[in-house]
Amino acid sequence: MRDLSLRLPYLIYLSIGSILVGVLIAPVFRELPDLDNPTFEMTEDMRMHEMMHGSIEVPADTAPEIAITVEKDPMDGWNLTVETTDFTFTPETVNVENVANTGHAHLYLNDVKVARLYGPHFHIPGLPEGEYDVTVSLSSNDHSYYLVNGERISASATLRQEETGGS
Repeated sequence: MRDLSLRLPYLIYLSIGSILVGVLIAPVFRELPDLDNPTFEMTEDMRMHEMMHGSIEVPADTAPEIAITVEKDPMDGWNLTVETTDFTFTPETVNVENVANTGHAHLYLNDVKVARLYGPHFHIPGLPEGEYDVTVSLSSNDHSYYLVNGERISASATLRQEETGGS
């Protein structure tokens, strides 16, 4: 019995360490959209993941509002700014119980989710030449989409990536 009690703390440390390593390396295995493919085609895995998110219908008179601006960055890519009314970004409460009009946002390029936004600013790196529809939709802590009258609360803009001159 004494041997078991001495090993138990090591087993606990090993378990916690394994979980932390898993959390650190998990992003390496995440399937991201191919930024070299200007069509940003949604894969079946992405489509299934999108369908897993629930939705929260909110009354129009208390619903959050969103607006976005996308501006060319002087060095590279694009700068996205998200402005919300009656909505608070709460990255510290992702995956916990929902609180009305709080959460995070999802960023889409040509209808393919490319990032979660935990605040109002995001840098989109340089893209292949072409036109892109940029959409940001608001989500709750459990990733459910906020809806008004069955429509996602979102804002969209279009950007045009010109061919970059190389040297």
